[in-house]
Amino acid sequence: MSPADAFDPLRSALEGAGIRFAIGGSWASTAFGEPRFTNDIDILAEFSTENLEHFLANLPDSFYVDREEAFTAIRLGRAFNVIHIPTALKFDFFSAAAFALGMEELDRAVYLADSGLSTASVPFVTPEDILLAKLYWFRSGGEVSQLQWRDMEGIVRTCETMLDRSYLQQSALKLGVRDLLGRILKES
Repeated sequence: MSPADAFDPLRSALEGAGIRFAIGGSWASTAFGEPRFTNDIDILAEFSTENLEHFLANLPDSFYVDREEAFTAIRLGRAFNVIHIPTALKFDFFSAAAFALGMEELDRAVYLADSGLSTASVPFVTPEDILLAKLYWFRSGGEVSQLQWRDMEGIVRTCETMLDRSYLQQSALKLGVRDLLGRILKES
């Protein structure tokens, strides 16, 4: 089985519930940077209590999700996961409303073909937004994750000429990571 076997029915449930979403995390940093293995897919989504209910009701039986945990996570601004049982692929969902730039990331999302997730184009957060998110998580994690830093270096090296530097500077200031942005841009 491929990731598409898990992602396509999940996508159908999201779209059927009218939920805007975009792929983030390691799948996005790989799409815009250097490949690396990961067994989970981070999804930023615009959840409400109503559309979450609809989404969960439309998930096929091949998925496992703790409904109570999903509702609690959305209420508290935390992540929750959905597991595709046949592939053991884990989807980590993050509410866009819980992040300073979350709604902007959804507005700026770009569709990528050949992402490895689906035969159809899939919405991904932009290279700038995944770089900013990784800078934020790097700072929040005590600035020790070499894996995060390598992901960021790969994004900068691969997308350097197309990065919107003005957006990066303004957004990094909002997130309190402007110093780290300067460092990654200089070192990469």
